[in-house]
Amino acid sequence: MEEEYDLENYERFLGDLNTTEGGGHWEKIQKRTATLFQVLMDGDLKELVFVLKHYPKYIEIVCEHFRYLYNYSETVADIYAASKLLTISEQYHQKQFVRNLVRKLEKIDEYDISKLKSFLEKLLANQNQIHPIILSYYKTQMQYNINNGNYHILQIKMVEKSLTKLITDDSYDFSASDRDAMLDIPYMN
Repeated sequence: MEEEYDLENYERFLGDLNTTEGGGHWEKIQKRTATLFQVLMDGDLKELVFVLKHYPKYIEIVCEHFRYLYNYSETVADIYAASKLLTISEQYHQKQFVRNLVRKLEKIDEYDISKLKSFLEKLLANQNQIHPIILSYYKTQMQYNINNGNYHILQIKMVEKSLTKLITDDSYDFSASDRDAMLDIPYMN
């Protein structure tokens, strides 16, 4: 579902971009703009996507900052907003950005088999609205859960059969082996 917010609430915080070379990503925007985006990244991402749709010039800066985002709130990202963020930011994807984005998604590692099946059914029913990278992430998480859980073989087979129906993008390796690996914080994994 498409969220609508009053754009005027955000416009007063949005300043001009500093296009001169050098400096960090936040140095390219004014403090009030950086603060706005920090607050929006800490949320469920719905408002962030809304603002970026109207002000796409900030997409690159937001993606760059998301790479270093470790202290975000416990607010879980909306799966559809995260999907939209991945779609509108495709030319700026870096592995650390994608890893930090999926870390904000709903955690499924503690799900029992019935909750796992229910979550998978929801993914399958809505996969045309969910970015393939997110589907791939959840597919990997579910495979890990069923391989390491104490489930009956028939339950595992049912989940595995459904998992094959997910349309995924396997081009992302969510492990930390790239140059940003040192940026991973152990308690975030």
